[in-house]
Amino acid sequence: MKISIICLLIFSVSSLKAQNNNSILLDSLVEVAESAPENEKFEKFSSLCWKMRNYDPEQALEFGQRALEYARKFENNEQIIKALSYIGVCYRNLGNYDDAFEVYNQGLDMSLKYDVKDQAAYSYINIGNLYLYHDKYHEADSNLLKALVIAREIKDSSILGYANLNLGRVNLGLNRNQTAILYLKEALKIRQEQHDEWDKIVTVKKYIGDANYADSIYDEALKYYMAALPREDERLKDNDLLSDLYGKISRIYLINKEYDKALSFGKKCLETSKLRGIDFRIKNASQNLGDIYYKKGELDSAISMYSVVMNYADTFFNNYKSFGIANYEIKFKQLKKEADFAVLKQEKETRRWINISLGTFLVIFLAAIIILIKTNRNKIRTNKLLQNQNDEIEARNVQISQQRDALQKQQKEITDSIVYAKRIQFSIIPDKEVLKDYFNDGFVFHLPRDVVSGDFWWSFHDNDYFILMCADCTGHGVPGAFMSMLGVSALNEIVVRDRKRNAADIMNSLRELVKKTVNQNLNEGKKLLDGMDGALIVVNKKTNILEYSGANIPFICYRKGEEIVIKSTHNPIGVYVVEIPFVSHEFPLEKGDRIYLSSDGYYSQFGGPRDTLLKSSGYKRILRSFQDFDMDHQRQIIEDNFFAWKGKKGQTDDILVIGMEV
Repeated sequence: MKISIICLLIFSVSSLKAQNNNSILLDSLVEVAESAPENEKFEKFSSLCWKMRNYDPEQALEFGQRALEYARKFENNEQIIKALSYIGVCYRNLGNYDDAFEVYNQGLDMSLKYDVKDQAAYSYINIGNLYLYHDKYHEADSNLLKALVIAREIKDSSILGYANLNLGRVNLGLNRNQTAILYLKEALKIRQEQHDEWDKIVTVKKYIGDANYADSIYDEALKYYMAALPREDERLKDNDLLSDLYGKISRIYLINKEYDKALSFGKKCLETSKLRGIDFRIKNASQNLGDIYYKKGELDSAISMYSVVMNYADTFFNNYKSFGIANYEIKFKQLKKEADFAVLKQEKETRRWINISLGTFLVIFLAAIIILIKTNRNKIRTNKLLQNQNDEIEARNVQISQQRDALQKQQKEITDSIVYAKRIQFSIIPDKEVLKDYFNDGFVFHLPRDVVSGDFWWSFHDNDYFILMCADCTGHGVPGAFMSMLGVSALNEIVVRDRKRNAADIMNSLRELVKKTVNQNLNEGKKLLDGMDGALIVVNKKTNILEYSGANIPFICYRKGEEIVIKSTHNPIGVYVVEIPFVSHEFPLEKGDRIYLSSDGYYSQFGGPRDTLLKSSGYKRILRSFQDFDMDHQRQIIEDNFFAWKGKKGQTDDILVIGMEV
């Protein structure tokens, strides 16, 4: 213990000493700049500006403005252009993009006017970067390509490195990840050949990692991220970059379910983010830690982190993008409500019967008093009457108590039965991991309206085929659950026993079997219209061709940002007025395709500011919004958007959404 305290004191003194030394060194450099001859002050102050741009951009801006004063004093156009470029970088690091854009354009105009080619190239790069910050990738691409042309013309390796790096970032933003890797590897080669600063080399490695991360090549991404971390003999000066690195490494470990490693790097990410105090970095780091704690089952810690995210909500919604802040607090309140549902319901029922008993007693007691006043002439008769009434009240209370106990027992038996039925139902529904029998990744969001569900999904796979059904049975609760069990049994009979593999054949056979089973004990003319809607996919693993057949549930796929929808047959799986045979649609799959099947429960929910239906258009808008995210994150967004839309409204229907990535 004493040794630990001594070490802590030594570390604290050393840290304080280092800070004091840095402050003394800076003061010394400023003093040298102030005392330098007039014609040398530009170089001194511009050098100070560039050194401080990432550590203290506000102070760096002051040095840049001093440098600009001396450049203008001596009417040195090249120095004026250079000072404007440095000042623009300071404005950018402070988040003041309007002023940065203005001074960058001033510098560009002067560079073109006086034919200062290297500074013109830097101006194009700086302007391109500003467009990058605002996700205006095509404008960024145009400016950076101009910089690349100039750099090749004047054979400036430093500018070539910057141009290739930022063109890689542009292509990352446009989801052209393999093109991005080509630019980034060229930038890495240039910087390594020039023995460039360590910070500049690791920046390129970080973005190569980002490109692989975007293509879900996590092992390759992790290799580049780890290579970008500073070694013991190196120090990465850019805390913003270091925060991003820690965050990406943590996220990969989270995806790989290595939660302890994810937590370790997640904490480093948050600590480093706080050093720079950049809001969106702190918000992202907190959200990542919340996700990790949630996966580890540490809900209190998760809610604590998500509350930090919510504190930044107004900041990000009022800026140029919201960053997808989700209402995690609502989610955990909902989980708690579900966990306490049975207890709360039983307590409510008990209180109701107690209130009935008390109310009955009060009514009879008041009646007895009124009778006592009116029949005062005969006290003996009144007393006897009151005694009889008291005996009746007591007997009634005993009866009520017995009824209450019987009702509570009956209620418990029913609740226990339904809960057990839920265990049975969910035991036959597959785990999300079966999606990986063919698909690269996927998610399932299944939220029954009541304890048991009328929505279900079913899967089967062998060496040649992967088959999946997403179904929405008539009704919800217990009736819907019975129908779902019938659907699972029928699918096992058709696919497993009869070995049918054509999507339309399976759907048509399922309809006939459901009609026969549901109506076999009814007379003609009394047929039930119970059945189900469904979407069935059959994937040939050898040809990568998917067959889809649907009953009122469409097939939705996103391929490289494009939305592809195959409409379903407008018929249920069951009795219908005009029956149309189900048909198969062939769909060749490509790597990166993202497929979504869902019941109508998600977009049939009332809510929002005007208490309206979300509708399928709102559902598709949510799907389009998260195509840049991995499947776990997509499921989180699906869930958060639902509870945010529903608000305090009751859930309208059972919900099932399945997402799969090829």
